[in-house]
Amino acid sequence: MKGRPSQQGSTDSNLVCLDTDILIGLLKGDRTAINTLRKLENEPVKTTTITAYELLKGALISTKPEENTLAVRRLLSTLQLLTLNEGSCGKASEVYKVLKEAGKMISEFDILIAGIVLYNDEALLSRDEHFRLVRNLGLEQW
Repeated sequence: MKGRPSQQGSTDSNLVCLDTDILIGLLKGDRTAINTLRKLENEPVKTTTITAYELLKGALISTKPEENTLAVRRLLSTLQLLTLNEGSCGKASEVYKVLKEAGKMISEFDILIAGIVLYNDEALLSRDEHFRLVRNLGLEQW
């Protein structure tokens, strides 16, 4: 995973932020998700506090809340959490404005994730195609 592809071309950064979908894949033992993470072994691997919330919420409402919450907490303990702060809120607000003006909205949580990723100059590792609508967001597929 060298470089950060974006809609504007590539950059030299090797930083990567994992989206909710790949972390769910890891929790479920998805081979593609596991192999993708293995390729990132020497890179700092991060996620957002929004993704942490989505995972913990899903675990709590699952049919095995204790077991799944423990698994999510174990996974999150191996990742650096990028937080929602004033700077990332500003970036998310800009994303919201551009998408709203274009008539191409995505979910509020995904706007917040994009804001955090943009503010921290990361690439987002996700299969969610709607992130392509976010200008200047480095997006890598897994």
